[in-house]
Amino acid sequence: MDPLELLVTNDVLRAMDLLGVFVMGVAAGALASRLNFDAVGFAIIGIAAGLGGGIVRDLILDYGTPAAFDGPWYLACALAGAAFSFFVAAEGSWWRHLVSVLDIAAMGLWAATGTAKSLGYGLDVLPAILLGVTSAVGGGVIRDVLVGRIPAIFGGGPLYATGALVTAILTWGVFALGLPSGTVLVAVAVGALLAGIAAWRRWTLPAHSEWQVTLSASQLKQLVRRTRRSERERVALETGAIPVVDADSDDLAEDSAADDADAATYAERVFRGAEEPGEESPWTDLSEGHPAPPHGEGPRPGDQRSGHEGDASPPPRSA
Repeated sequence: MDPLELLVTNDVLRAMDLLGVFVMGVAAGALASRLNFDAVGFAIIGIAAGLGGGIVRDLILDYGTPAAFDGPWYLACALAGAAFSFFVAAEGSWWRHLVSVLDIAAMGLWAATGTAKSLGYGLDVLPAILLGVTSAVGGGVIRDVLVGRIPAIFGGGPLYATGALVTAILTWGVFALGLPSGTVLVAVAVGALLAGIAAWRRWTLPAHSEWQVTLSASQLKQLVRRTRRSERERVALETGAIPVVDADSDDLAEDSAADDADAATYAERVFRGAEEPGEESPWTDLSEGHPAPPHGEGPRPGDQRSGHEGDASPPPRSA
């Protein structure tokens, strides 16, 4: 048995399909109840929600009489679901959870059925997958349009369309790889499980505004300036750690590594090592607290170096 025969002729799957139609009728009836529809409104919205996707699929495939009208069962289940919501005001979280679970299971089954029918009638891969998704979510879209609201699959709602798309792709994979027909049920379970987890965790796809850059021209300029400044600081920090003096070949290596507190300490270190034997350093009084004169200047008033007051002291030797 190929996947198409499995999904179309299997009695268990057909019963699940009819149960999904009933559940969609119940969900649509609950919406009609909130909007205070009359009995005709309940019936029309229940039929549109439960059978709309399959009718669109069969009309596109030129299937002949749509499956929804081929016998009384599909119409009866859709009307029964709407009537249930009309006469019974079922409330409570357990009831809403049960309806959501059955709705998701029906969605996965309809996505696989629509894809399998489309492939069986000779459609290419992409049109077949599109019709599979349409079979699963088309009824919900028609229902939302009838009540004048944006369809839930267009954003902000559970990932029903995404789960249907996953099921449709996996169903095509079963056909393409020639896997056993029962593998289609795995595709149904995977798509339904994804939609169920998304509904439980409140996952949604990113909206259009989340992908837009909304910076004004001035904000963009400020962002560029901050980025450039941050980059300059990073480069300065990294290049500042690179040594600029080679301790093995540069004469200034000792000076760059020395920790001189002031000019007097520098002169004491440099010129003391440059004295010749028997020669008195011209800067011997630096350690006594007298400031060292700048290079090329004469002695300060009060200096007594050569015995003649006011004489210029000899320039220091270079290291």
